[in-house]
Amino acid sequence: MTEGKITVAANHVTKRFDLAERQSDKIKAVFKFWGKGVPNFWAVKGVSFEARAGETIGIIGTNGSGKSTLLEMVAGLTQPTSGHMTINGSTSIIAIGAGMRGKLTGRANIRLKALMQGMTDKEIDAKMDDIIEFSELGDFIDQPVKSYSSGMKSKLGFAISVYSDADIVIIDEALSVGDPTFTQKSMERTKHFKEEGKTIFFVSHSAAQMRQMADRVIWMHYGDIRMDGPIDKVMPEYERFLKKFNHFSENERLAYQKRYKDAQKTFTLSNLEQLEHNRQILLDPTTVIENEKEDEKSFIEGNEKMGWFTRVFLLIIMLLTVGLMNKQLLNMSWKNVAEHPTHLITNFAPSKLAELDNKTEHTGTTKVKKVLVYTVTQNMYTVGKNETLIDISKKSNISIEAIMRVNHLKEQVVKPGQVLKLPVER
Repeated sequence: MTEGKITVAANHVTKRFDLAERQSDKIKAVFKFWGKGVPNFWAVKGVSFEARAGETIGIIGTNGSGKSTLLEMVAGLTQPTSGHMTINGSTSIIAIGAGMRGKLTGRANIRLKALMQGMTDKEIDAKMDDIIEFSELGDFIDQPVKSYSSGMKSKLGFAISVYSDADIVIIDEALSVGDPTFTQKSMERTKHFKEEGKTIFFVSHSAAQMRQMADRVIWMHYGDIRMDGPIDKVMPEYERFLKKFNHFSENERLAYQKRYKDAQKTFTLSNLEQLEHNRQILLDPTTVIENEKEDEKSFIEGNEKMGWFTRVFLLIIMLLTVGLMNKQLLNMSWKNVAEHPTHLITNFAPSKLAELDNKTEHTGTTKVKKVLVYTVTQNMYTVGKNETLIDISKKSNISIEAIMRVNHLKEQVVKPGQVLKLPVER
């Protein structure tokens, strides 16, 4: 294959899955006129990119971002809902258990998958021993695949693809399982694919593997391409995102995921024009970074930007609330003086205490206001036999109202032996 030739071209590709809960809903979904009420989910929302011969493209993204769905369309295993996916050449997908038949032996699966990839029986016979040797399965090659571990299935699938003549090789997390020795051997063989001019799509959650294999990275984010560029530009931003995402609380993480998944449920094809406009803006990596920062900030705070009307309305509510609280505090303040005198010495100046108890007297038609200020220190007084509150007021030269207020009395009734608090008037 000619170096640099376009092998894969995706143009506004989408993939929708119907979320039918009942069998009748699935039937309705087939007939779109009847299936309008069937909910759906857009795993891929109009992505566009090109891949060339000899290019190794890493595909990254959190779980559920559409990586596998996108690569299944590249491999021809599923068709786009809309858009165009152009494939120039044969494809081979390496994934854990992809295309395997559990009841068949490893040897039978080699023949089956090789036939599916276009190899003849004669070619398969010539390569069979080499495939088995590369897989390192030994005697297990004649055991049913359903008895294999994930690592063994991965080894078998990779070994078959190693000896295929596919122009486009898709490795979907196949190197995430198995022993390190086989993984390293597989990665070395993948580098030979590149030298042979094959196009390689490489999916892995390992940053080390990604840096070792890929020279370009596509970052999938809940059905969209968030970034597409050289690995030394995209990976640092993706790792920065992961660091912040992993520091979210569980509720923040769920809220973040819910927002994007809801967008995948409500997406429509009419949204594609706006999405394409947004992608053109995001072609500048600096813009991507700044948008990502704002995006994360909005999720952490849990609020979207408010309009001016909303801001003014909330400001008025806040001012009214503060005013009501201040009024309530003034009404409660004298009670606090009586119950917590030591606390109030620290927090109230004498001038403030003076405002808590205002006494008004009248002289003719002129209103005279006498401000009585009480120290926080209080005297204790024991009520004598046949003594009334009026008698105590005269003896102490303190108003009846002040004595009642300090002692929380509702009526001017006292009993012999009752201990009263007498504020010292000054």
